[in-house]
Amino acid sequence: MPGNVARKLAGLALIAALGCGGASPARSPFLRADGPRIVDGAGNPVFLKGVSFGNEVWANMALPDDHAEIDFSRLADMGANSTRFLLNHVTFEDDAAPYVYKDAGWAWIDQNVAWGKTHGIRLILNMHVPQGGFQSDGNGGALWTDASNQDRLVALWQEIARRYAGEPVIAGYGLVNEPEPVESLQQWKDLAGRIITAIRSVDENHIVFVERPIAVAGSFNADADENLFTVDDPNAVYEFHFYDPSDYTFQLEPWTTNPDGGSYPDATKIAGITEQWINLATFDSPTAPAGTSAWTYYEGTRITATGSNIVAGKPTLVGQAIGGGMVAFDDLSIKEYDAAGTLIGEVEHIFPTDPAGWYFWSANNVGSGGQISDCKTSGACLTITGTTDDASWGGYAYYFAPTQGHQYSISGWMLAHDLPTGAAARIRLDLVGSSTPVTLRNKDGLARMMAPYLAWGASHGVPLFLGEFGAYRACFANDKGGLRWVGDVYDLATTGSASAVAALSYHQYHEDAFGLYYGTGPVDTNNLNLPLINLLTSKLHAAP
Repeated sequence: MPGNVARKLAGLALIAALGCGGASPARSPFLRADGPRIVDGAGNPVFLKGVSFGNEVWANMALPDDHAEIDFSRLADMGANSTRFLLNHVTFEDDAAPYVYKDAGWAWIDQNVAWGKTHGIRLILNMHVPQGGFQSDGNGGALWTDASNQDRLVALWQEIARRYAGEPVIAGYGLVNEPEPVESLQQWKDLAGRIITAIRSVDENHIVFVERPIAVAGSFNADADENLFTVDDPNAVYEFHFYDPSDYTFQLEPWTTNPDGGSYPDATKIAGITEQWINLATFDSPTAPAGTSAWTYYEGTRITATGSNIVAGKPTLVGQAIGGGMVAFDDLSIKEYDAAGTLIGEVEHIFPTDPAGWYFWSANNVGSGGQISDCKTSGACLTITGTTDDASWGGYAYYFAPTQGHQYSISGWMLAHDLPTGAAARIRLDLVGSSTPVTLRNKDGLARMMAPYLAWGASHGVPLFLGEFGAYRACFANDKGGLRWVGDVYDLATTGSASAVAALSYHQYHEDAFGLYYGTGPVDTNNLNLPLINLLTSKLHAAP
């Protein structure tokens, strides 16, 4: 079907669903939550599926220009029927003039609502940057510590709801994106309750989307309910995001300096480690001699993975009691051997060029980890200096899954300056346990990571919204398997009537990091991830 015809039909279908063009006047044009599903006014299930419009919320632009009407058209052509529409509070009010709402902001929303109607795309308005700051980067604490920010957010949502109470092309209201209450989960429960009460005082029609906090009091360890909770409102949908495993999906992001995270799938990679030390490591690996020595290759000793509690291996760079000296590390290789000692191959080749993916630990908090540029192979490499007790760099980004009975070693290069007698500078391989379940980097592993969210929704009989899922653009280059990851996540979220989500939105349409179209400002159709667009088009058209 030609694209323009498809768009017109989509728009006509939505207009009919909204109560125009011959629809029954007694039938509500609004979507609502009904058990684990979202339904229309006739009680028919509606699966909201789409891609987020980011609206340059990171840039604090009051009137974004990163999409136009044609982009609603492109979404419709992809098979989308909705978009998670990200908002920054500065579109509506300035911090210097609280409660003074801008006519230009309302006009911008009105224009997007009109475009949504024309092209059959419902909007889920999502407060991505509330008063007090963007939550996801940990810099939004003022929302929780300054009561005036909460008051302003509640008032703004009430005004949004008042203005759009009768507008069914808006599917609902996402209260706050990825909240991070600074004291307790109860802080978010209380604020969410206040916002919902304010919305319901002027709008009984729209769904409210209530998102789980990604962190509470600075901790990313969720409670038994994955930080999800129900609210006292029958027309609520509950939201979670999925970027697991994050060492894969966020790899090589410039703002986090995450290291190369490898490919998907890769059954040697694991996630979900809460490390338990079980005293199984290559403590007998060779050490650099006292004094000063040039770059020297050290062949590691082997260790056998024995014991059901062994679930992971990782590299550790040791600089114990270095004193006034220094040791540097470069060009590491982890190798695997079968039970008979025959080499199977290299598990991983690691260039420890910067602290990303490593954690420096000192038993008595003396000494430091650093970098130098005069390295054996790399442009930079890690160092340890000034320690008086045990100390090390732990390679948490390089966990791998050992096979029971197989042998493993780690070898590499070290440079030493002025090591005192008794210092221990070595490259060590640790085999460890985990107090939490670990998962392999494959579809079964993704299923295990997503399962707690789906199970919570099913057990409470409420609809779930997969509000964000996506992979950084590096995952789609160099055969890293980004398309496979996206396809597997989409399938896992939408398969199975009892546990599938009721709505989802890929993150996102236009930005340099995760976008279908890269860059800023108006969309450049020559700067895009076409394979990803094609994959999502096939998925969105096939979804219910």
